Amino acid sequence: MKLNSYKKILIIIVSRIGDTLLTTPAIKSIANYYGDAEITVLGHPKRYKVLQYLPFVHCTGFISKNSAFWKGRFGKTYDLAFVYGYDESLVLYALRVSKRTIAFRQGNSKINDRLYKSVELPTSKSMHVVDLLMSLPKAINISATSKRLSLFLTEKDRIFAENILIENNLNNKTLVGIQAVGFPTKSYRDWPIEYFSELCTKMINKNLNVHFLIYGGCDKKEKKKISWLFDSLMGHATSLIGMPLRETAAVMSKTHLYVGVNTGPTHIMSTFDIPMIVLNHCLLKNSVYGAIGHPHYYSIDHPNDKKCSEDSVMSDISVKTVFEVVDSVLKSL
Repeated sequence: MKLNSYKKILIIIVSRIGDTLLTTPAIKSIANYYGDAEITVLGHPKRYKVLQYLPFVHCTGFISKNSAFWKGRFGKTYDLAFVYGYDESLVLYALRVSKRTIAFRQGNSKINDRLYKSVELPTSKSMHVVDLLMSLPKAINISATSKRLSLFLTEKDRIFAENILIENNLNNKTLVGIQAVGFPTKSYRDWPIEYFSELCTKMINKNLNVHFLIYGGCDKKEKKKISWLFDSLMGHATSLIGMPLRETAAVMSKTHLYVGVNTGPTHIMSTFDIPMIVLNHCLLKNSVYGAIGHPHYYSIDHPNDKKCSEDSVMSDISVKTVFEVVDSVLKSL
């Protein structure tokens, strides 16, 4: 089969929000290379919606390592498949439904022998994640079309966001989105919640019209932290805690500034041309996880770069340092 004769292509990325979005440059590059092909993307059941309605994707759906075992027993549906990750059940599913499958080298040599291309995961600690994820399409000489992350909002999404602003009387406010917490199991990445409160208070003192939109999930530890932040900003904040992904993204698109730690919603925000200030732990360097091609992206990196570990505390980034950047950006709006 000639490369340009692939008509139906499957891409599987079952991962967290951030890694899912970080794969979109690779997905777009594959779609552009095979301009006439139908692209199907299967993601995590709770996160695939961030991939919905992308103009270069024909169909989105969800799959899990458990459900994959029962799927794909009726022959080859796809000409080519790309599988991200190391869940063998997902790779085996792709092998069942696709004539050719490309994946990172698995721990099982029998599976590797069945792959059309078995790709070694790059070991460079300085390689940007977008480039790392491009390794699969690069295995068949597909180059990156763009390294900017993609998310597409529908008219329904936009109307939802506009209604949120109207319902909360926020249309005339300077809206600042706040993502104060990342993974609950990796709290070393989080800037102290008290620092966020102090930063927001400084912004209020400088501009009474500023209003904060507090993002976050429903994990108990996460919710406790961000609920405290919301309460400390009473009258100057609206809680969006627990709002679904697409709805959160829609509201994000209406803000004037974003301040957050490096986590999934930060990657969502990076799909919009809106000023954003990101606080990076030294284990998540801007050079590896930062937004490529964003016109208004400001990175504040942890100062401990040489002896970095999980013991490197984010409190080493001062409120003063962050406020100076925030103040400069707000003055430019």
